[in-house]
This record gives sequence, structure tokens and C-alpha cells, in this order.
Amino acid sequence: MSVKGLLSSEQLKRIIIDFPKAKIVKNSWNSFRVVLEVQPTSVSKKYQLLIYYEKNRWIEVFVIDIKLEVAANRSKLPHVYNSEKQQLCLYSPRKKEWNGFNCIVDTIIPWASEWLYFYELWLPEGKWYGGGHNEYPNEDNTKLLRDEQ
Repeated sequence: MSVKGLLSSEQLKRIIIDFPKAKIVKNSWNSFRVVLEVQPTSVSKKYQLLIYYEKNRWIEVFVIDIKLEVAANRSKLPHVYNSEKQQLCLYSPRKKEWNGFNCIVDTIIPWASEWLYFYELWLPEGKWYGGGHNEYPNEDNTKLLRDEQ
């Protein structure tokens, strides 16, 4: 069996170098779970992220320390795979924007921090400035949006 991407141990080693206070929750030869803290800007809250990396193929990122609020004019969090679990949508797997050859500290962690930055901007008005897929396709036509039903 050939490895398709950076070894899990190499990914984890880079995370620990860049985030020495990170806590390893699980570690095996081909996967890990690690908790680390990010702060998008100097005036932002600090957020704990759980990063789950599996078999040099996929990665999941969750905000775990606080319940993310929902903007007053919205009914769910923007750009998440799971609003309840607070699993962030950071890239499009269909578009192959990330793979196991990409270093997590150079891609996923900065993308998560950027997601949190745009989340903080989204909270007051419910307007997502972070790009990606069209989260609110009926924005100009209805109050209740198709995606939020």
C-alpha cells in the first residue's frame, strides 16, 4: 500500500512545532486528533479547534470550546458541514482544493482562522464575506432563505 500524501506523523510534528500548546487527543500511525487554539485577529476571541486527520485523505475541523452564535437574521451557521457539531467548511473536496500532500499548518489551520475572522464579521448583519459557495441564494428575494428551511 502506498501512502498518498504527507505521513500523519509529519503533519502532526509540524502542528506541534507551530502550536506547542496543542494537545494530542489521539495518535496512531495513520490518523490523529489534536486540539489547538487560534485567534483570528488581536481583538478576536480565542477559539479551540479539534482537528481530525485520517489516513492522509481527509480532515475535519470543529470549534469545540464555545457555542458559536447565529446572526439574528439567520437560522444556522454559514459554511459548515454540521451546524450543531460546528464542523467548519474550509474547502471544496469536489474541487480538490486540498489533499494529503498539503501541510495542515500552511492550509487548514490558516483557513480555519480565516473562517473564524469572517464568522466574526458575519455575526452583526448575517452577511458572509468569506467567499466560497453561495450560502444564501435567495438573499434579495425572501426573508427565509431556501438553504435554511
